[in-house]
Amino acid sequence: MEYYSPLGATYGLRADQFLETSADFDKYHAKLNRKLQNLRRRCNLTTRDTKRYSSKEKLSKFTSDEYDTKNKLLGTILLLHCERDLALVECLRLRARQRGALKRNERKVIGARLKKICNTSAKLLEVTQNETAWETRTEYLIIDKLCQVQLLADQTLSRLSSEPEKSMKIVQGLTLVFAALWHLQAEQKLDSKLVDAVIAQFEYLLKQHASANLYTHRELRAFVNSNLQHCMKDPLAQIIAEHGYKISDTNAPAYGEEKKLKSIQWRTFTAELRNPRVAEVVAEAQEQFPRDLSEFSDKIAKWQTALDYQQSLLQIEGESDYAAADEDDQIVLSFIRYSLLFTQVERDDVLFCKLWNQWCTAKNSLSVRLTKYREIERLVSNVCTYLQDIMDLPGVYSDDELMHSLNLATLYYKLHLAAGCLAPLFQSHQRYSESLALYVDSARKLEDATGKGMLQEGLPGDIITNDKLLLLQELITSGWKGVLALAEYEKSIATDSNNKNCRCLVEKLGKSIGPKDANTTKLFPLNPVVRPVGVKPTLFDLAFNYITYEENEQEPLHESEFTSQNAEAVTDVNTPSKKRGLFGLFGR
Repeated sequence: MEYYSPLGATYGLRADQFLETSADFDKYHAKLNRKLQNLRRRCNLTTRDTKRYSSKEKLSKFTSDEYDTKNKLLGTILLLHCERDLALVECLRLRARQRGALKRNERKVIGARLKKICNTSAKLLEVTQNETAWETRTEYLIIDKLCQVQLLADQTLSRLSSEPEKSMKIVQGLTLVFAALWHLQAEQKLDSKLVDAVIAQFEYLLKQHASANLYTHRELRAFVNSNLQHCMKDPLAQIIAEHGYKISDTNAPAYGEEKKLKSIQWRTFTAELRNPRVAEVVAEAQEQFPRDLSEFSDKIAKWQTALDYQQSLLQIEGESDYAAADEDDQIVLSFIRYSLLFTQVERDDVLFCKLWNQWCTAKNSLSVRLTKYREIERLVSNVCTYLQDIMDLPGVYSDDELMHSLNLATLYYKLHLAAGCLAPLFQSHQRYSESLALYVDSARKLEDATGKGMLQEGLPGDIITNDKLLLLQELITSGWKGVLALAEYEKSIATDSNNKNCRCLVEKLGKSIGPKDANTTKLFPLNPVVRPVGVKPTLFDLAFNYITYEENEQEPLHESEFTSQNAEAVTDVNTPSKKRGLFGLFGR
């Protein structure tokens, strides 16, 4: 049975739109405003008379009876009001993060908005208290808990001091939220991507206020189950307990325990995993196969946690000298670093593909292309740095086949930047020789790299394949073929001193041309100059015949009127004028 998902309409929509920057949340805020305007108009909630608005507005006067009998969209309107204010809060926080600190007015706005969000979510719970679909009611309760947690976290952060009572409330709220999310996921009511996105956003906040080492998924589940026993009087705990959630079944940390790795096999190396925590985190990281950008953060965090565990293990054992360390531990350490770096490369490759598609579609906008070029350049620099770090790892630089694949991958990204982005920019600025030089240099580098052999073994994530190399080769070939004739023509003009300053043949057309002007070595200008053309006065003269003025316009005269007017004119001419006296007083 399908049901309305409030989490899917808020946090799920955020994950789908991949909101990362303040500009993204600003656009999202504007979309929510338009959506709320349409919903308020549809539900007849628009108050046009703004005088004494608080007494005339209808939003705060909702009751549960109206929600049950009239329209379910009333709950959606309250939900989107919370989401709109949360989008504004996230936008201000991201701006402050870029700046380095919050302004005083921004801190006040964030605090006021979070209080307003909590009041709106409380009103939402009051209106939807008789909701028949328990899944929808559960998600409304989850959203209310998340709003309260964010307000408490902002209050503890603004006071710069730890408050045990508020930290305990934050831990209890997130405990209930995580348990409810896992239960909805187990009941196949929520998608795993949405659950992972919400947990990833608030997991660090739980670890910060819980004062516990919650590194693995098993430890997090065990902590949630142990704390959930003290929160069973909460409505959220009661509703999930009524629909199949049992704490006794989840006390045993069965998740991940059966999936521990005993050893790893990497390339030609095999090593035993001596630390059970490292084995558990590595097993969890290997089971994740992210495709979207938002899914890579959790996997990167897993590999980073495994790396920290392995490094701490070596330090505890007093094996700071890597040459004297145990061989298995060193193989495991190199494997974890290799996996961490390649996960970062895979994430950047997904972003690179998106930017490349945007670059290809922005052919007519120079400003957009310049912006995308800077983004691609920065991204290619990061990817090449990661690949170089992989090449420097022990066990990698001694593998000739792997080194060849990594060199091809580095060249693949660099040639996309040079031949795919920079050369077309030079060509659009009529610098054909520089564009041709970039194409020829890229073709030579790719030929030298593939002359040693094509890609024998694919890299993780298929960041580079033989098909991609062939597409890159076709791109370079078609590029230099399209600019070759223009570059040769530019060179011939630049080398001939006689043709350098003279006008081209196209510019001489329409004028008197003599035998000396018949020079085909300079047919057209490479940099055409657009000049204004003077308007001929005859055009205005012709148009003047069709101009009429309403004030002075006279109606056409009929033949009878014309003859009568002529007769009157003749009589006026024949009759002599009377002589009048001074001021008309003295006459003849």
